[in-house]
Amino acid sequence: MMGNYLLRNVGLAGVIAVSIVGAGAAHAADKIGVSMPNVKGPWFTPVLYGISDEAKKRGYDVVIQDAGGYANVDKQVSQFSNLAVQKVRAILIDPANPASFNGVVREAKAGKIFVIGAGSPIVASDVEPDAAVSSSHCSIGHELAKGAKTLLPNGGTIAVLAGPAGAFWASDRLRCFKEDLAGGNIKIVAEQTSEQDPAVALSLANDFLQRFPSVDVLYGADDTYGVGAARAVQGVQKCGKVKVLFAVLGEAAEEMMRAGCADYVVAQQPVKIGRSAVDLMDALVKGKTLEKKKDEVPLIPVTAANLNSIDKTGMQAPKGWTP
Repeated sequence: MMGNYLLRNVGLAGVIAVSIVGAGAAHAADKIGVSMPNVKGPWFTPVLYGISDEAKKRGYDVVIQDAGGYANVDKQVSQFSNLAVQKVRAILIDPANPASFNGVVREAKAGKIFVIGAGSPIVASDVEPDAAVSSSHCSIGHELAKGAKTLLPNGGTIAVLAGPAGAFWASDRLRCFKEDLAGGNIKIVAEQTSEQDPAVALSLANDFLQRFPSVDVLYGADDTYGVGAARAVQGVQKCGKVKVLFAVLGEAAEEMMRAGCADYVVAQQPVKIGRSAVDLMDALVKGKTLEKKKDEVPLIPVTAANLNSIDKTGMQAPKGWTP
């Protein structure tokens, strides 16, 4: 089954080339690959900055592959295979859907190519990564629930911008968020998945505000959705009245918080995640034994009260940096 899948997606030449790597062909000593569902936005840009900057310091060339969105799982699988064909020393990956990567990850590891989760604790549903750096998505959901309870101490209603359809990270966050709210006096009145696009998120948030004019909180799966929600609230002049809660503190999210339109952000540290993934990869390439294979980077709850005191170097790429 997997052989047929590979033939459809990368072609016979790709399968043969990966097999040759597995037979012991030499690697490109100074090259690493990066496979991402997307390379733009307040999450992926700082992760890629952390990877690129740290890899440069350690003498590696970086080949970045962009699948163009969570809907393009087959394309990301194909790009991962192409990186293996290039005989990179390691592949750092944040998979759109881990279940789709079992075969190609197994092939890469058989070819002595290290596979490291960068932003995800898993890279394939049936194959363990050589190492992984992430923030637990379930932990993010729990922290978002703490935020909801902080914003609504006496209870209230929430409308949910749930993230991309089928994205495991978004599903895990929302599942654990709901677990913590179950049986309480905070109720979800609406929930919708959508494309991970700022304009789409803004439109969806505007729709929620029209359909539920008395809603208390808008939840965003990450700050693509959260910033869209904050701008929608700002557009109807309800900043501070309709609270906005989401994950990831990018530049736009920080601006919306300073404007009083974003109220509680569970900040991940994507730059730190990228750097740590390269650190683990470099140790593996140099034959060192890892003290721990999985590194969970701490989350930082952010409100207007602590916004000026937190260290943002692990959260945001330098202004204007692009992959």
